[in-house]
Parts: sequence; structure tokens; C-alpha cells
Amino acid sequence: MSKVVQISILGKIYGNVNADEVIGTRITLKKMYSSSGEVLPFVSARAVKYAIRKALKEKGFETDQLIENPEAEESLRLADTGNPIRFVDNDLFGYMLTKGRGEVAVRRQAPIALSYFKALKDTPIKAEFAARFPRSLEKESNPVPFEVEVAEFIGRLNCIIYDYVGDFTEEAKQPNALEDIKKQPILPLEERMRRLNAFLEILLTPSYVLPRRTNSLNIPEYIAALVSCSKNGPVPIFQYLNYDFESNKVDGKALEILSERINKEFNNKAVKLFYIDYKGDDVSIPNNIQKIKLHELLNEICKFYF
Repeated sequence: MSKVVQISILGKIYGNVNADEVIGTRITLKKMYSSSGEVLPFVSARAVKYAIRKALKEKGFETDQLIENPEAEESLRLADTGNPIRFVDNDLFGYMLTKGRGEVAVRRQAPIALSYFKALKDTPIKAEFAARFPRSLEKESNPVPFEVEVAEFIGRLNCIIYDYVGDFTEEAKQPNALEDIKKQPILPLEERMRRLNAFLEILLTPSYVLPRRTNSLNIPEYIAALVSCSKNGPVPIFQYLNYDFESNKVDGKALEILSERINKEFNNKAVKLFYIDYKGDDVSIPNNIQKIKLHELLNEICKFYF
């Protein structure tokens, strides 16, 4: 089994961060419905990755600008470059490089996977009324009214990170792999650590801005993060980071249940649990879950992997 880091984050989101379709004059908000009829707004994993790509670019990394093929079908017109050595997002988030009909595509299964940033409970959706005003001063014109759906919710974002960041050994075995990958299937250790550390710093600070910032600036307001480092594959931690809306803080009882389960079902030496308290709540943390600061956690994860 491979080494795995899992991260679960609670945070507050507000506004129309991840717009869906436009119905008439209303810009709707992405949302899903639970089996009991709850309305759960969310930010898609694609939108979160987009924001993290922008932050990586600001840190000096090259990101894939995609290749346009006008002759391809509409859905395939924009394609990945498929160069994870040069482009950090091709490494972290994977890619699929198509060679044309009848040719085998070169794929990279992403070492980093992200979930929706989804609301924890039923959330009211409100309509914000607005208008676009003509900028021309030559003649008077009436404003054009429209509506924007907005919501404020506490949601959870889950992330899983496998131990092959900067390792392209599997891609090098594929028949259509780039020659550069075949020549250098594993990046130098320093570069692998730099890429992983940059991603973790952006995700866990947080220092990424969610989309639609032309309309409203939105950086998630983190409440807490639960992190596991497992030597034997994933462990069930995601469902145990929850929020108690009555006491307005993280659910400490759920963390106690996680602690007991890890003690009974898993080897404590093979699984380490960490907790970051962004809000400063007085939450009771079990002994085998270590409260830790961000810079200390980054060092722990890099040591664990490399």
C-alpha cells in the first residue's frame, strides 16, 4: 500500500462563488439536493483547482495553458499539453493527452484529488437584485435588471494526496509518452518537495481566491482542518470532521469517535492524525490527534513522504 495524506477542511463560503446556468435574468448558484430534500450549495472541485492553479502561477510555477485544435470535436477542442515536467498542474492534477482517432491516449492519474466544497446542512438561497447600467453618456438609457443567487454556508472540502507527486514512472511506460518523461521519469527530490509544499501552503493557509472575484472577492474562511498521514493507504477520516451548529463550533464528539476507531482498527504507528484550529475554538481534542501549527504540519507531511 502507498503512503497517503488525507485532508478535511471546514470553512465558510458566501456569495455566488460558483455560478451555474442562467435562467432568464437569474444567475443561479451551483447546488445539489440530498435524499431528504435539503438544498446544499457547493463549489465544484474544478473551480477550487482553477483557483489553486492561479495561486501556483503567482508563486512562479508554470501552468498548462492548454492546446487548441480547431479541427477537433467541440468537447475536445481544448486539450492538455501533457507535460508534467514543465507544468506543475499536469503533475498535481493529472492530464489526458489525446493523439487522435485510433491512437491510445496518454493519461496521468492525478496524485491529488479534491472533493466538492459542499454545505453541511440545508441552506437558504436568496436572490440579490442588481442592474447593469449603460456607460454611454451620449443618451439616457434604462438599466438592465438581473438577479444573482447568493448563499452563506459552512462547508467541507476533502483532499487526498498520494505519494507520486513528481514521479512519472507509470506515464513513462505508456507507448505514446513524451520523450522527456521517458528520459526523466522522476523529478529531483528538491523539486518534488517544492511542488508539494507549495500546494499544501496554498490549500491550508488558505491563499487562493475562488472564482468570480470580478463580482465579489471570496477567500474561504477556514474553521478547522483534520489531517491524516497513513503508511497503508486511505483511512476513514472525512466523515468525522463535522460542525455542531447548536454550539457554533467543531463537533468534538465526532473526533472522539474517530480516535477510538483509529485505536481499534488501525495501527497508531502507521497512522498519524493532526488538527489545525483556525478559529481558536475551545474544542476537546483526543490524545492521539495532535494540535499543530501550519508550518509544522507542512514539515511533517514532507518528512512523511520523502
